[in-house]
Amino acid sequence: MDSRVGTTFGKYTISRLIGRGGMGEVYEAYDTEKERTVALKILADEYTSDPGFRTRFQRESHAAAVLQEPHVIPIHDWGEIDGHLYIDMRLVAGHTLADLLAAGPLTPSRAANIVAQVSEALDAAHAQGLVHRDIKPQNIIVTPTDFAYLVDFGIAETAGDSGLTSPGTKVGTLNYMAPERFSDAKATAAIDVYALAGVLYEALTGETPYAADGLEHLIAAHVTLPPPRPSEANPRVPAAFDDVVARGMAKDPDDRYGTAGGLGRAALRALAGGQPTAVTTVPTPTAQHHDPTQSAPNRRRWLMPTALAMSALALVAVGVLIWLLVQRDSDSGRPDADGPPLVTGPDQSKLHQTCDEGFALPTREGFGTRAGRGTPETSCFFTDSVLRAYWDRYGNASPLPRDVSAPGAVDCAVVRYAECDGADFLMHCQQYTGDNWITCTGGQSARVFLW
Repeated sequence: MDSRVGTTFGKYTISRLIGRGGMGEVYEAYDTEKERTVALKILADEYTSDPGFRTRFQRESHAAAVLQEPHVIPIHDWGEIDGHLYIDMRLVAGHTLADLLAAGPLTPSRAANIVAQVSEALDAAHAQGLVHRDIKPQNIIVTPTDFAYLVDFGIAETAGDSGLTSPGTKVGTLNYMAPERFSDAKATAAIDVYALAGVLYEALTGETPYAADGLEHLIAAHVTLPPPRPSEANPRVPAAFDDVVARGMAKDPDDRYGTAGGLGRAALRALAGGQPTAVTTVPTPTAQHHDPTQSAPNRRRWLMPTALAMSALALVAVGVLIWLLVQRDSDSGRPDADGPPLVTGPDQSKLHQTCDEGFALPTREGFGTRAGRGTPETSCFFTDSVLRAYWDRYGNASPLPRDVSAPGAVDCAVVRYAECDGADFLMHCQQYTGDNWITCTGGQSARVFLW
């Protein structure tokens, strides 16, 4: 396919080539009717007349469009122009995970968080009966704020559908392909879990799961070799990740995590070595120290200091409780030490406002009624706007994914790459695992925290 840069395609004016794939090319284009910049994927000429590819391409459009999950690239439109199939998607400013890994492995924290976000997208797809079948670093886009998107459902498979590939061929990327893909076994959500575990390994080590000098050796490795151990390839990786990858890449699908989200949560737990938080308890003397051979006087002599110690601990506990209650009252309405990472100082708007104390709803209280800036690009005006728009639409706060349309200081249409709802900016809000606040992202690197 020749480059279409500088030409028009129906209502789209094509400005630059973003990338090429097996099914076609992706361009940055301007939708002259909706007046927004989008990512436009056009099916390659040689595949346009192929019924199998046409069906798969149409299925990609439908599969992605029905998914309402923040980490799936939203589909605006799809169809056919001048005999060529196309799909119109949100244009995201960022790099693929493959681009990031070209500079070396990620930190364990960053790798786990990106994989956890992708796992949420997969759980949403699997809940709709969709199997992606091509999870790989090239299909994960990471924004400058480390918000991850899963893209390219071009070879997605609806559970129960007949395969669209020719007999003997396999669609997908061999580096992350589950063992059952090399047989006639039905493709299930478990193959995406396997592939995502392989991506986690590569994000931690900078290397693909299995190194092989040929196609046959690579297939044999997936089928017969034990899962690789990331801590052996990269000493900076906690050993707890070895178990996560081992279970995610288990040869038998039944031995893997039951959901992609299970894998993502396990990766986050591995950051702390995979161990639960230690809880300090005071042993009960009669339960752990009772010796039936002791005499009564000996027991009384032993119990007296124990009782005094228990009383002292109880007094300390009461004092700590009172202190916490006082602190809660004095700190109410602002984030604690574990609160969101707010940005302080003047914003980058024309007014250069400062809103370090954040904003609060005057008629409400409780979780989600306060807001603060999350990036230097986020203005004070927009922070307050997102908070009010969120409550005006939903009337409460929720950890579940929600979209909010909020007015900014300028019309959304004039901001490059921003997703708009008319003149308003569209923000995607969600409480992420381990956070005690809601994160709203959108606009041009805008981020607003609600707590």
